[in-house]
Amino acid sequence: MGDKSLNASQIKVLAEKRNNPNIIKPQLSIRCNLGKTSIDNILSKLKELGYIKRVGSNKTGYWEVIK
Repeated sequence: MGDKSLNASQIKVLAEKRNNPNIIKPQLSIRCNLGKTSIDNILSKLKELGYIKRVGSNKTGYWEVIK
């Protein structure tokens, strides 16, 4: 499955996660000017592509940027 390039929205979300790993979805939504569903889909895609991984629980954990 080759390396897939990211779109502009995915790059924005990834950059925000790099700057602040503890940023929450509502804050991401505002900063990136995207809806909640878009944020969910982008995080899912970034996880699938190996750019981020979840550390800890859903309540107290955070997304770690790998790439």
